[in-house]
Amino acid sequence: MSAYDVLTARGVIRLCHFTKLQSLTHIINSENGIMASSSIRQDTKNATDTARYDGELDYVCCSVQYPNSWFLNKAIQNNHDKIFRDWVVLYIDLSILNYKEAKFCPCNASKSRGYYINNDMDNIDSIFATSVPTFSYPRTPKMLTCCPTDGQAEILIKDNIPLNFVNGIAIGNEDVAKRVYAMLKMCDIERIPLYIAPDVLSPNWSSMIKNDRRPDETLCDWSEED
Repeated sequence: MSAYDVLTARGVIRLCHFTKLQSLTHIINSENGIMASSSIRQDTKNATDTARYDGELDYVCCSVQYPNSWFLNKAIQNNHDKIFRDWVVLYIDLSILNYKEAKFCPCNASKSRGYYINNDMDNIDSIFATSVPTFSYPRTPKMLTCCPTDGQAEILIKDNIPLNFVNGIAIGNEDVAKRVYAMLKMCDIERIPLYIAPDVLSPNWSSMIKNDRRPDETLCDWSEED
């Protein structure tokens, strides 16, 4: 089975990549979409682009089903920009794995400076093992099958993730959601659905999925207001 087939069989429907609202403007204005750090202009990089301790500058970091909200929290805390304070999570169509070269890691890819990154996607099912050597806690019996044992597990996509593979955006509150909607409308790409999902943008989702619960994701619909 391909990595796509393995993940689909477990109920995985997406990968996740978080970014600053400021960076979203660059992403939606290019068919190249989400670029690997090595391809991003120096003057548009933010902390998540420059602090790549995994050494994989030619790859885009993604998490499985839900974002790495622990690292997102650190990025928010380290964000000293007084104007652009907001972040969003981009949902990536899982079929990207059928088109792009990829690697995976059962934990945060930066752990031990990338030591645990695996080039063989045929072993992707190992991130769902009952016990993962790089993670202190075993998988709980009620844990959603679509979620890796370690919530910080990653899949790294080579070069870029084209915009047409972005099939959703999760936002923490309605105010930011309306700003994102205005950006998408201005770029004539309103096809991308927006979800208000505060628990997705925080580590709250972790305790939920360990007890067979999913965080709420409220679909935004402002079409009647246009």
